[in-house]
Amino acid sequence: MMVFWQKGYEGASIFDLMAATGLKKSSIYKAFNSKEDLFWKANELYKTDHLGFIEEALKLSKPRDIAMAMLVGEADMHTDPVHPPGCFETNGALACSDETQELQRALVESRFNFQRRLAKAFRLTSENGPMLPNATPEEAASFVFTLIQGMAVQAKAGLSRAELHKFVELAMLGWPSGEARPNRSSRQLGDPSRENLVPIGDSNS
Repeated sequence: MMVFWQKGYEGASIFDLMAATGLKKSSIYKAFNSKEDLFWKANELYKTDHLGFIEEALKLSKPRDIAMAMLVGEADMHTDPVHPPGCFETNGALACSDETQELQRALVESRFNFQRRLAKAFRLTSENGPMLPNATPEEAASFVFTLIQGMAVQAKAGLSRAELHKFVELAMLGWPSGEARPNRSSRQLGDPSRENLVPIGDSNS
């Protein structure tokens, strides 16, 4: 998994995999049939061990909360020092030859399946909180998905967790929280914004 995560499918040589597994070439093919089969087993392990936050985010009750949890979780995962930076699937699909186009298409479809699940979650929770302004659930999911893809590439290029968190903060400024602002009377006792104001027409003004 770590080899494919670091080098992508195309960049991971059989010698890299031999060194990582401690197996000879013949043993790798005997155990996993092919490099592609080994890649998909590594992909399953990646989803199990590193993407649990996605399921937790999808359980939240408001669209904005789902989006925020998803983006922060992705930023944290992309920059976790215990594994290579970026996204296993994005790294695996960025550079593929003509011979591996089917694998690339399968990775792209996996990511769009995630986008469809996100859109469904937004649709189901849309009555509990505001959606991204002027966006359908599908468009909001595409927006979040695009941010995630961008963060994966930026993390691979060396951006820190703090930088990605700032990016998430900026991106979410346009998504209203739906929380009503306190409706405080201008004459409410103790309102510091009004303490020193003098009414218009006061004879002492």
